[in-house]
Amino acid sequence: MELKKCDTLLKGMVITMDPERNVFTNGYLAITDGRIISVGSARNCEYRGAEELGGEGHIVLPGLVNVHAHLVQGCMRGMADGTTFEERFFGFYYPMTGACDEERSHTSATPPILDLVRRGVTTTVDDHFTHVHKNSIDGVLAAIRDVGIRCRMARLTINDADAVPEPFRENLDTGIAETERIKSKWENELISVTASSIGITYCEPEQLKELWQWTVSNDRQFDIHAPAVFDQKYLAKRRGWEGGSFEWLNEMGILSPNVIAAHAQNLKPGEADLIRDSGASIALVPDMEQVLGLVSFDARNFLERGVTCGLGLDGPVVAYGHDLWTAMRSFLTGQRLGDEYRRRSGDKQSEWTGEEILYGSAEQALELATIGGAKALMMDDHIGSLEPGKDADVLVIDRRGETQLSPPAALLSNLVYGNGPSPQSIRRVLVKGKTIVVNGEHVSVDRFEAIRKLDELQETLLEEVNARRFVRIRSRFNWISDSEA
Repeated sequence: MELKKCDTLLKGMVITMDPERNVFTNGYLAITDGRIISVGSARNCEYRGAEELGGEGHIVLPGLVNVHAHLVQGCMRGMADGTTFEERFFGFYYPMTGACDEERSHTSATPPILDLVRRGVTTTVDDHFTHVHKNSIDGVLAAIRDVGIRCRMARLTINDADAVPEPFRENLDTGIAETERIKSKWENELISVTASSIGITYCEPEQLKELWQWTVSNDRQFDIHAPAVFDQKYLAKRRGWEGGSFEWLNEMGILSPNVIAAHAQNLKPGEADLIRDSGASIALVPDMEQVLGLVSFDARNFLERGVTCGLGLDGPVVAYGHDLWTAMRSFLTGQRLGDEYRRRSGDKQSEWTGEEILYGSAEQALELATIGGAKALMMDDHIGSLEPGKDADVLVIDRRGETQLSPPAALLSNLVYGNGPSPQSIRRVLVKGKTIVVNGEHVSVDRFEAIRKLDELQETLLEEVNARRFVRIRSRFNWISDSEA
């Protein structure tokens, strides 16, 4: 039999994430013109590829999908540790990112984006809300373009005087005009653009609704933090609203199928049902919630109701390693700790009987990081699973040198609980059939140069906006500089 030709033929254990969740333990994936044309068992393969990769000991997965990020925050990676919310938000979040023009934003965003793709993420969200320099967002989008990752960019308009410093405020007409500008300039087959605000209390109520109406008119998602940190502080005090954030969104007519809400923890009774009934989606951010000590994390509240959920990371200022595999593990551990917290907070203490099966599984975590994320972003018609006709966003792992992935009987558990593969074992990352990572390194962006430039930028920003006082603010260590030694 003469074999059919394809551009790329991948072989190995193929984890499809298709509706039947088929896993071909000895499978193949054929790609032509950036799309998947065939997938199945190796014994039935009728293709030969111009490039062939994989084989025994390899794993072929859909590219991972990160549903929440603030990529410009690379310049302050990890600085949240040891600070209060208002110290970090007003002390360096706003000042340092606000000082980033187009070039600086490109420098700041590139290493976090490299983090994502070097660990197998092919699609990310970005929520950009610092527009002192209107072209700051252009720098982030240029970095996204240079790396070649797929992105849903949300440009967030913020203007509430209680939550937003004056230089960061902009009126609604400016926010929408700038959204239209970047939409016209940057949208292509990998990048889409939408509008929103950080949260309910960062934008005047009627303007928030107008932003939502723009997304409806333009067939886009409305991406919002809910509840946002200031919601409880300002909703009752300034707006006379004693209910929950989702109750407010519902009252305003905003809670709808095009809404994706980030975090969505500590809800009022009945709000999860409101979310389910509205058809809205949730961007779970379990790694960040654990880092900040949220012991009541609850994704089960949504998943058992059939609410569409994906996994996100947040900005690198709080998602230190910027690794979606860590978020998968955090989803499981955070849920189990939260379940135990709720049991112990109830009328009866938890009693271990040996009969319990803890909620969640590695399979479920991987679903959330692939097809779940694609559905949450309303992109599941073309990404999130390995099915004929979909875009070839693919991750190829060589597990043969990965001690944490051996032996293979519990391979998915080892992947998720072991925080995924090492970057060097990721043989390929493909976006729409185009290779962007080979053996853990980007094909064209110099990782070492990106790190050098970001190190220099942080030093400049710390001095420029007087943020150095927040570095190691509550450290117990004795830091001795060269000049003091």
